[in-house]
Amino acid sequence: MKQEYKLWTFQALDTLFFRDGTPFRQGEGGMAQPTGYFPPYMSTMQGAIRTALALRQGWTPQKQAHWPEKLGTYEHLGDLKLRGPYLRFNQERLFPIPLTLIGKYSAENKKWQLTRLIPSETLVECDLGSVYLPEPQEHVEGAKNIDGWLPWREMEKLLAGKKPSLIYVTDDLWNTELHVGIRRDRKTRTAEDQHLYTTTHIRPKQGLQIEVEVGGIPEAWHLQETDALPLGGEGRMAHVSVSHVSESFPAIPKLKQDPEYIYFTVTLITPGYFGSRDNIYDVIQNGPSEVPGECVSACTGKMQQMGGWDMVNHCPRPLLPLIPAGSTWFFKAKKNEYSSIKQLHGQCIGEMTEYGMGQIVIGVWQEGEENQ
Repeated sequence: MKQEYKLWTFQALDTLFFRDGTPFRQGEGGMAQPTGYFPPYMSTMQGAIRTALALRQGWTPQKQAHWPEKLGTYEHLGDLKLRGPYLRFNQERLFPIPLTLIGKYSAENKKWQLTRLIPSETLVECDLGSVYLPEPQEHVEGAKNIDGWLPWREMEKLLAGKKPSLIYVTDDLWNTELHVGIRRDRKTRTAEDQHLYTTTHIRPKQGLQIEVEVGGIPEAWHLQETDALPLGGEGRMAHVSVSHVSESFPAIPKLKQDPEYIYFTVTLITPGYFGSRDNIYDVIQNGPSEVPGECVSACTGKMQQMGGWDMVNHCPRPLLPLIPAGSTWFFKAKKNEYSSIKQLHGQCIGEMTEYGMGQIVIGVWQEGEENQ
């Protein structure tokens, strides 16, 4: 019997290594050094989760034929459904800050001066044609995009048009460390000359965890007790525990309406995959096709690339272009679309939604709106 989603929580035992798409073989990539990224993409998390589930069902690397059919193949997830990954810090789930929030931090006062971006009222000619570019509601000298995270209650406030009072930046959550390694001859167990390499590791701060919601499988298949599993590269380990999914998702606010239109924002809280680069270009410019109404403006981040390792063919997987989490579109739609808009809150759009890609939340344009 298939049950509801369960929450898999990963706690690093030491550092973690998640490599980006930079070539890692000798002679490739030129002067570019492979770097790490965090949080990991679902391509990494699903591998750790599916391997753990398969082992519990009797599969081993030496018994490939015993791979459970419910867990799919190296090309798809089978019956498995995933949401996330999310970060949790000090027992609160975190969400990436939407790119509509900009600000400047005062080290002297230890306070943020914040403002929100909204579509301008004047059309501007640019390489995208005639568009309404986002502009600050208030002038904040030196304001920039904030590479940070919001607890779910603070995210709820921001979606309702209010300014958050608590922000976590990267340095609050983890540190990066440069590690140097050397290739080893497995037969002689000695180091090989001229085979040094460097990797960038993540060292999570105390209290930082990675969460994935796992569903679509019988409840008995989930881990029944805390275990240690390999996560990411270089055989790094993490403690894993399974529990019920807690209610820690921001509520949809009351959306602003006039006699004809509803005005709302659509924000990615997990990276979105929308197929080919041409299709992604259209999504960036016109918004996701699943969203009703007209895209008025947008704040989208720099494209990312998700790769992975093909364990069947023993080669890297093709890099997939992603629109990063935090990217936000401003929409207006007819009032009769209100129910459809409300149902989108918390859903996944685009492609690879079974991997949790493209999860969105709905917000308002203006400040001061109240939550439903």
